[in-house]
Order: sequence, then structure tokens, then C-alpha cells
Amino acid sequence: MSKQRKLEFGAEEDQVVAKANQLIQGRHDFTTAEQRIFVSMIAKLDRGMETFPDQKIRIEDVCKPSGIDPSNLYRRVDEITDNLLDKKVSVRQNDDQGEETRFKKYNVFSMCEYERGSGTVTAKFNDDMGPFLLKLKERFTLYLVTVFLRLRSRYSTQIYERLKMRQDLRHLSLSVEDLRRQLSIEDKYSKFSDLKRSVLEQAREELKEKADIYFTYRINRINNSPQSIDFFIHDNEPVIQEILDGNESMPDALPGRKENGGEETGASEEETAQGKSPSVDAKGLFLSDRSQEAIRSLDQNQVEDLYEEAKRQVTREEGEGSSDVYLESMIASRMEKLWSESSQS
Repeated sequence: MSKQRKLEFGAEEDQVVAKANQLIQGRHDFTTAEQRIFVSMIAKLDRGMETFPDQKIRIEDVCKPSGIDPSNLYRRVDEITDNLLDKKVSVRQNDDQGEETRFKKYNVFSMCEYERGSGTVTAKFNDDMGPFLLKLKERFTLYLVTVFLRLRSRYSTQIYERLKMRQDLRHLSLSVEDLRRQLSIEDKYSKFSDLKRSVLEQAREELKEKADIYFTYRINRINNSPQSIDFFIHDNEPVIQEILDGNESMPDALPGRKENGGEETGASEEETAQGKSPSVDAKGLFLSDRSQEAIRSLDQNQVEDLYEEAKRQVTREEGEGSSDVYLESMIASRMEKLWSESSQS
């Protein structure tokens, strides 16, 4: 398997967004324009600082990567800055076993203003956002702000962030209920076919065209009723190369960029079309959902014992004929169940 070509590792810091995974997994109802300003402000942060400064973002810079005409934002900028002051993110709080216990809500900005004729928004993050944006040491995700700004659909941007968070694992599994909740669309697209067309397919097509990663997916049904979705995460080689070629500040030593100028490639489109999915690591999936405290309390033998017991149960129940990706996903879910049961006993 080729190395993952992570563009953010070779970019200047002010081109990279760094967000705590808790924040990415949180809920919000930002519009696309509000998301663009929010993420652009994050990229401009000096992540080693102790407190947030006032920051300035040019409206033109927020619109340019996606080819959006900035004149519409100029007309609405007073409304947008008012809305940004009122916007909240709900961050889930988990216990040591990784079980969700509650959501804690935070105002994102403490100040936001627009001086007419300047073309610039000035804002300051609320101090409560510090743990999610400053001095991040573990459980955070990086991505290029320019890739995010290319995306026009608010669902594409939110799905993109969640997939970047799982890029190393190459897999994300969500129940349909969790997907609706995380995207704040509990009251929209009551028919799954509408959700598939307007959310999943729109995001899949847009990421394939514009982002450094894309996804394929499988819908898992019970009695023909959609229950969960497996997302399989792929490096998007043509877009990665396009971004590298268009950004000469990227170093030649970037992972995946060969000295002779050639490129390493992963699974081909033909292989993907034939059903070849990325490998899935059940133990990695299980550990990725644990808190740092829970991980420290587990030793390698416990993880191996959980894996072996979960594998034995799943293999007995599923029998032969299932794909390795499906089996590893089921084993990860069974590990979750066994861990929860052992913690309660």
C-alpha cells in the first residue's frame, strides 16, 4: 500500500486548519458562508498562543477557492456577522468507556464586526474555544483550508472533516440516526432516498471532484430498512497532484511525492469499481473511539483478548463469504459491546 499523501504535512501553517476531534464531531447549524469564515479564522491562528487575538479575514479570500462571486457575501455580511455571534457548537462529552453522556454548548465568537467598504471581517474566538483550537497535543485533525473552501455544500464540508479525522483508519461507520444528528438534519429528508441523493451523493461527487480524499460507501439494511452506512476513505490522487502542481511552496519531500517527480498511487479506479475497499483495522477503530484516559488504562493484552473474542463471535455468526472489510467493521462493533459489558460488570 502506498503512503498516504497528506498535503497538510507540507503546507505553511496558515494554510492548515487544526481542530480537536471533539469539535469536528460536534453539532452546529452554520451556513456554508459562516463555515467558510469560521474555518478561515482557525487557519490564521498561531496554535501555540495562550489566548485568542482579534483576527481579520478578507471576504474575497473566503470566496475565491470555490469560484463564488463575493458580491453576494458583501451584501449579506452584516447579517452573517450578526449570526456568527449567535452561533453555537454542541460538543459531546463522553465517559471513560467512550459512551456519550451529554452535549456541552459553546458560543464560537465573542466579537465579530464588518467595517463597510473594507471587504474584511474582524472577529475574535470565545475563550472557551481554546481547548479545541490552541496547543493541541492529541486527538486532533489537520486539513488544508484551501481544500475546505473549494467545497460548496455544507454537507460536503462536514462529511469531509469527519473523513479526514478517520483518514488513517480508512473507514468510518455511522448509523443513519447518528448521521442525521451530526449533520443537524433530523427534520429533513424524511425519505432515505432523498437523504442519499441530496447529502451522500452530493458529498461523494463533490469530494471526488475537488478534495484530497473521497469516499465510497455501503448502506447496511435490516429488512430493507437502512440502518447504518460504512464510508471507505480513498486518497484522491488527481486532485492531490493538481494541488501540489499549483502550490510551489509544497516541499518535494512531501509523503507520496517521489524525487523523480512521479507519484505513488493507491487503489485504482478500476479496483475500486470492482469492490476493492481499503483495509480496515478493528483494533484501530476500537481504540480511536476511546478517550485518552481509557486508552492509558488498557494494556495490549486486554485489547488482543477483546479482539480475539469479538472475532470468534462474529466469525461464528457471520460464517464464510463476507468481505474482510465487513468482518473487521463488525469485529470493531463487537469489541465496543464487549468492552461496555465488561466495564459495567
